[in-house]
Amino acid sequence: MPKKSLRTAFSLVEISVVLAIITAIVVGVIKSQAMFLKARLSTAQTITQNSSVKDIADLAIWYETTLESSFLFSEQVDGGAISVWQDNSSNAASKNNATQTSTSSKPKFYEKVFNDSLPAIRFDGVNDFLTFDGSPLIGSSYTIFVVEQRRASTSQMMFLGGVNDNLQLGYRSETSVTQAHSSGVFNDFTVAAYSSPTPRIHTFWFNVAAGQKYWINGGSGADDTGVGFSSALTSYSGAAIGRYLTHYLNGDIAEIIIFTRALQTTERQVVETYLGQKYNLTIS
Repeated sequence: MPKKSLRTAFSLVEISVVLAIITAIVVGVIKSQAMFLKARLSTAQTITQNSSVKDIADLAIWYETTLESSFLFSEQVDGGAISVWQDNSSNAASKNNATQTSTSSKPKFYEKVFNDSLPAIRFDGVNDFLTFDGSPLIGSSYTIFVVEQRRASTSQMMFLGGVNDNLQLGYRSETSVTQAHSSGVFNDFTVAAYSSPTPRIHTFWFNVAAGQKYWINGGSGADDTGVGFSSALTSYSGAAIGRYLTHYLNGDIAEIIIFTRALQTTERQVVETYLGQKYNLTIS
C-alpha cells in the first residue's frame, strides 16, 4: 500500500494560530518592558521623596527629573520642549525655577536616558539653555551636585554658567572639568577623555575660608583640590543651565542640587549616596 504524502504547507487556521501566538508574545514583551520602566521610575521617585537631601540645612535649589512636580504636566512627554524646570527645594516661599521662553532655545525632556529608564533634560549644544536666579550664590560658600552625561567632546560645555565671566562649572576641555568664579579665579580638574555618553555625579565644593574641592562619583577623598581659590562670587548675572557666554552644553542633565554652604563630609556623602542609588552609579 502506498504511503500517504506528508503535508508541505500550513492551513490558514494553523497560520492564524501561529500569528496569534507571536502577537501575544510581542505584546507581552512590550507590556513587560513598560511595567519595568514604570517600576524603575516609581522606585526613583520613592528614593527622591524619602531622601534626606531636603533635611540638610541651606538647600537653595533642587532640580530633578523624576517627580511630577518637576515640570509642567503638558511638557512631560518624550521629546517635549521644556519651558520650566521647577525647583523642588523645601523652601516653598522662594522657589527658584529655571525657565526658557524662546521656543528655539528650549531643551528637550526624554524619558529613557539614564539606565535606559530614567528621564533627563537634553541640551543640543547649539542654543539650548535655561535661566535661573543666581543671586543666592553671590558671596557665599556652596556645594553643588550635578548628575549628567555629555554627548560630545566639545570644549567649554558648562553645566552652570552665565552671560558674564562669573560662575563656570563644567567641561573646560575634553579632559578637564572646571570650577571657576572668573577668568582669573579657577581650577581645572582632570577627567577621562570622551568616548560615549557616560553618567557621572559631579560634586563642586567651595568654602570661602578653605578653597575648593571636586569629586567625580563621590567618595571619601576629593579627586582634586584647588589651590589659592578663596574668592567668592561677586556677581552672577544671566545665571544659566547649559550655557556659558556663547558656548552651549551638548548633553543630558538629570539632577542639580545646590546648597549655599560648604557641606560637612557626612552631609556630602548623604547626597552622593542618594544620587548613586537613584541612578545606579557606584560611589567610588
